[in-house]
Amino acid sequence: MGTFHRWLGIAIVVALALIALSGLLLRIAGRREAPKLFWGLQHYTENVLVVQVVTGLILLFLGRRVVGGPLVWLHYLYGSLFPLIAIVGGRIAGLRREEREYVGIAWGAFFAFGLTSRALMTGLGIGI
Repeated sequence: MGTFHRWLGIAIVVALALIALSGLLLRIAGRREAPKLFWGLQHYTENVLVVQVVTGLILLFLGRRVVGGPLVWLHYLYGSLFPLIAIVGGRIAGLRREEREYVGIAWGAFFAFGLTSRALMTGLGIGI
């Protein structure tokens, strides 16, 4: 896995964890609105995830493949399709709520965190 792709993946996993944890803490605190920092991190993470997918596709087209066991193909699903679905689903769920719209975003980030973590582990050869 390319160094840029690897470090970007780690940054995305950390950012998704922060979004999910922030959403949980905001909900526990009973906040109706999320601070601008929450939305900024969420927006930044979505954009970086798109850059990560494009970087992965470029590596794939250049012939760089994930090396490992028979389940390495899961890296491609966990790393691109599923997190994008989770984030879009979270965004839609957030838009459907009139208040506490951050809850849907936090749930989407939670699921995207799990899937992206698994993609990172598969790409690094951990737990294949």
